[in-house]
Amino acid sequence: MDTLEETARLMTSKSARRAAVNIVLLVSSVATLLTLASMATAMFFQNFVPDQFITTPVFLQYQSGVNPYGIAQLAYPPPKLHQDYDVSVQLSMPRSPSNKEQGNFMVSLYLVREGVKGHRVLTNGRRMASVQQYLDGETVLFQSRRPALMPYEDPILSAVKRVLFLGYYVLFPGAQARSMTIQLAERISFDKVAAKPTTAVVEIEAGQHIQIYETALTLTAQLRGLRWLMFHYRLLTYTVFTILFWVCEILFMCLAWAVWTMAVTPTSSTVKSSDVSDAEDDDYFDRPAKSGSLTQPKQATVKKELHLKSEDSDEQETPISDIPTVGTEAGDEEEFVEKEQDDDFGGDKRVARTATSYKGEGGESLRRRASRNVMG
Repeated sequence: MDTLEETARLMTSKSARRAAVNIVLLVSSVATLLTLASMATAMFFQNFVPDQFITTPVFLQYQSGVNPYGIAQLAYPPPKLHQDYDVSVQLSMPRSPSNKEQGNFMVSLYLVREGVKGHRVLTNGRRMASVQQYLDGETVLFQSRRPALMPYEDPILSAVKRVLFLGYYVLFPGAQARSMTIQLAERISFDKVAAKPTTAVVEIEAGQHIQIYETALTLTAQLRGLRWLMFHYRLLTYTVFTILFWVCEILFMCLAWAVWTMAVTPTSSTVKSSDVSDAEDDDYFDRPAKSGSLTQPKQATVKKELHLKSEDSDEQETPISDIPTVGTEAGDEEEFVEKEQDDDFGGDKRVARTATSYKGEGGESLRRRASRNVMG
């Protein structure tokens, strides 16, 4: 039972409560800083690491100009600043007679930063404005023009292939489509926000007779350095950066705590010193009355004891020649004793009650001296 009481007393003591509060504050601070570090690392990854492939569909507009063209928005995900990109266009085309007879044709790319209005104000019912009218009112940041050609296929090999895969082509007629990738730009980068495009315009300069299933624009990021490491080793770099952010937060917290402690400590010490000086002054002014009333009787008693001891020593060293005679000295001593008794009976009773033991002890010593002299 005593052990339990002692344990409970220690656990509920002031030092134990202070230690518990400090531990709770420390753990909560560390957990909060770790959460903030993980969130900061996630935001850093989101803003710094680009998507390796940004693919946007392009919907070609026919019968609105000489050539079909399409406008693709580069809003999400947007290309990153200071990052090299390769830009290409994928065309999915059937092997139709018109496409085979088309031969070489040109594909143009325009990277544009739109103004406030955008391309929607240039529409008129079903018909879109021509690509040239659209580009006249916008800022063209980059443009490229590359050739393209439907891949050649030998007629004999094409006939054999159709015979062998006749059933497959019957079930999946879209399998005869040919995909073409036209590289339009290599390693283009954007150094500032004002130079980052918001839309891309793709124009197929093959007339209105070209047949295309689908068109897509792809921006391929050429990762290097830290971005390459963060993209290919996401978990490892995320853990390392979280720990680094967390350590930096703890160091700054300790630095701030030290600065705050240094700023607050002089003021508190000054207040404590002033309180101590005031307390000492109060003790100094209160000391004479208290110490005088308590120690004065003790000091008087000590002095009286010393005086009596000195008298005893004087009595021991008194020579025989100095001892008074019986007739003269004895009478004087008797008169002295009677006088002392008269003074005691006639004096104030209150003073007699509060007197110290000096008179009693002194009277007895005088009587002993008188008796000694008489006997001597």
